Amino acid sequence: MSSHSLSTERILEKALESEMISAEQLHLLIQTPPPDLLWLDVRTPSEHRQGVIPGSVLFPCDHNLQNLEDTSVFISSFGKKFRPELFDNGKKYVLICRTGPRTAIALEMFLRHGLAACELLGGITEWRRQGLAVESPGLGGG
Repeated sequence: MSSHSLSTERILEKALESEMISAEQLHLLIQTPPPDLLWLDVRTPSEHRQGVIPGSVLFPCDHNLQNLEDTSVFISSFGKKFRPELFDNGKKYVLICRTGPRTAIALEMFLRHGLAACELLGGITEWRRQGLAVESPGLGGG
């Protein structure tokens, strides 16, 4: 096993332990992603069309885009769509939204159902602020 794969395993282990991962850490992980890692974007389809983290998978949820502080629409939408049986217990999930509040809500549900997950600190906004690549949906895994 290479030292790079050991370091990525350690990054993922620490992220799951703390329930959060930085943009830099996720960027390192997705260079050579572990086969059991999935990064899940819980933004709205319109937000998703504005750019995605390469390789992410959309789990589209509604949100009040006129008042981002109002998470009630997301809570309802995510609650209706989330079914633990849709997710593989053998996978590890990194949850992504615009800035973080929605992933905190989603993370709580994942953890409540025994799924290994963490949230991207600062969401895709922080990802972009760090100058990391964003692609148009459909070009890669997203």
